[in-house]
Amino acid sequence: MKTNHKIFRMIGKMLLAVTVLAGFTACETGPVEREGGKLPDKEGIENVYGILRCSSSCENIVDMILTEGNGFLVNGVYFEQTKPVSENVSIQLQIDESVIEAYNTLTGVERTLLPESNYEFMEGNTLEISASEKQSSLIRIKFLAEGLAAGEYVLPISIGEQEQGNILRDNIIYFNITIREPFVGDYPLDQAKFYPEEGENNATEPILMVFYINTKDYDPRLVTDFYLTKKKRRPSQELWTRAVGNIINLRTVVLKYDEASGRALLDLGADMTYVLSHASTYIWPLQETERKVCLSLEGGGTGLGFCNLSDEQIADFVAQVKTVVETYNLDGINLWDRNSGYGKEGMPETNTTSYPKLIKAMREALGSDRLLTVTDHEEPTEYFWDTEATGGIEVGQYLDYAWSGYNNGNEVTQICDPWHPDDVEVSKYTHKPFAGLDPAKYGCINSPWYKGTDPSSLIDRKHIYRWRAAGNKQSQILVFQDLMTRLQNEYEATGQSYGEVCLYFADDGKTGTSILAYSNNYTDVTSNLMFLPDGTIGYGKWLKDW
Repeated sequence: MKTNHKIFRMIGKMLLAVTVLAGFTACETGPVEREGGKLPDKEGIENVYGILRCSSSCENIVDMILTEGNGFLVNGVYFEQTKPVSENVSIQLQIDESVIEAYNTLTGVERTLLPESNYEFMEGNTLEISASEKQSSLIRIKFLAEGLAAGEYVLPISIGEQEQGNILRDNIIYFNITIREPFVGDYPLDQAKFYPEEGENNATEPILMVFYINTKDYDPRLVTDFYLTKKKRRPSQELWTRAVGNIINLRTVVLKYDEASGRALLDLGADMTYVLSHASTYIWPLQETERKVCLSLEGGGTGLGFCNLSDEQIADFVAQVKTVVETYNLDGINLWDRNSGYGKEGMPETNTTSYPKLIKAMREALGSDRLLTVTDHEEPTEYFWDTEATGGIEVGQYLDYAWSGYNNGNEVTQICDPWHPDDVEVSKYTHKPFAGLDPAKYGCINSPWYKGTDPSSLIDRKHIYRWRAAGNKQSQILVFQDLMTRLQNEYEATGQSYGEVCLYFADDGKTGTSILAYSNNYTDVTSNLMFLPDGTIGYGKWLKDW
């Protein structure tokens, strides 16, 4: 049995690298030749041997990480036998404190028993094996960080009689819980919270900035090197510097069609699976700086998407999404129906009720504590204003936010304003308002990044000011194309120009269209991207390292 295990394998293998099913499944490996503990009722089922397994690992040492003060993780255990039982069997789980001293000696790490108040058997502590079955039901265990100081803890879970002298026997699982100190960023995310004088002198609300990060290319911690500075022009004075990215949507996660079963399957892909399986490294630092980390769900090019799901497929797919969100304690879901590949032979025709049903079901599954957002883009969302077409569902009532998805880098930044479609500055891509959606919850601007070779006419953002000055802006939401690091390419000269967008968008930014017409200056700060982890200056910081 290996003892040089990796840190933080908490749940990663539970969800397959390609497809996530609804609920937890056993680790799919070949048979393992090892001696297991006998069942307690040996006389009734002579010569039947079994192994206590964890749903997230094929080993019986499972490492998990929690942050000091808050949060929880869920893992599961089940019992697997060499042959089916002839009658129903019940197996009691127990906490075996007696093995901790020997276990600590073996591993070389001083761990203390996890307090009873910090774990919960969510389905009770009895494993049930039905007659003619070889595998028991799954029992989920919730591990909570509340009240625990930073340090190392262990919860040894066992069954039946123990063979003395064999610490790493198969009928005991060691859950190692590391409680880490929270990540503290260089600057706060909420300037109103940390700079109350701004609220006294300026009635404007903070800009809510939404970023996307593609895990195919980048470590999500890329966003931690993005800041926004506000300076007073006359007299010159720096008012504050804050972190940005209130909502971080991680991509790419897609809906795939499984032809054999007819199911709509949540496909995390290898990159997202890795990120989620190492959430303490890649996700928690973002959440600990008060950012909301969500998964962005898209189409998978199979011809099945949000607009042609059956009711059964919707229920199944939503259950899969809920499992992932709860398992990794994510903050919500973004739905962006693109790249679905509609119209393929043999696939259902699109309709106007499937997507609204999906949104409603997703809200009901996620509850009110998690975010549900929709990207308004092309045909899939163009009818969301029409409750007759949506089967009576007011889509906006089920959303926390929605925003435009038009960010073509070959066009100027598009202003998609459903409430002022006739304004000269408003884009031709504008849809009608979502039924039931408050205008304050809709982001009209999704800004692309422009190449250094692009003409100034593309990069000019004066139209944003003119639209704002006309009194048309009704929300503080700004959305941006996928973040990128400092690269030696055609984007290098322009950098990340989100600060300039804020300058024209902010209520207290530009006061005219001339170069000097502003009282406050908003400037993006990405200088940290120049410095690599070893302290040298270079390119490619935060490119994925897996």
